[in-house]
Amino acid sequence: MKKIFFILFLLITGLVQAQNISPLVIAMPDDMLIGITLDQRKLLIAPENDTTDISVVNAVGDTVKRLGFSEDFISLQTSKVGNLQVKLLPLVNNTQIIGVITTVCGPACGSRINFYTTDWQPLAQSDLFPETSKESFIKNGVDRNSEAFLNAYATLDMTPVKLSFSATDRNVSAVYDIKKYLSKEDYEQLLPFLKEVPVTYTWDKFVYR
Repeated sequence: MKKIFFILFLLITGLVQAQNISPLVIAMPDDMLIGITLDQRKLLIAPENDTTDISVVNAVGDTVKRLGFSEDFISLQTSKVGNLQVKLLPLVNNTQIIGVITTVCGPACGSRINFYTTDWQPLAQSDLFPETSKESFIKNGVDRNSEAFLNAYATLDMTPVKLSFSATDRNVSAVYDIKKYLSKEDYEQLLPFLKEVPVTYTWDKFVYR
């Protein structure tokens, strides 16, 4: 019921139809693009055929490099360990919201996804994206009572998940980045029980499913 009310809220609020990602990068809150000046933001959203290997150095000395760019998407390497992706997502009432994925790797990668109106007002993440847990990455049909599974599963005391927007559609892929966290022996014990491809979430103009 809570989700139904949230969807109705999105449909009746005065969301603005953004033309493309560029003005949203210009208006992005400073805590998302720390130490990036207005001129540097303009460089990061320059047309793709105008420059190659676009990068700037922010106020704290980190190199921010553009990895991907299109009308509705931008991906930025924000530091040696950080990545920021921004995606425009259409709603059924011909308006849009913004999805933002922030990833930090150290060495296993962990991501968080947040959503905003086109004037950067936060929306409730739990209403728009399903909870991702270690269960999301276990194959269907495994014998959960087997000694091999129980021993492997016992090693999973954290869930490092790397999320990524697709540059060509609105899907989000989720990779269980557990290999970099476990010992080689523990990972090899777990591997037979893990799904072989990333988990994919699809945008249906209401929520991700």
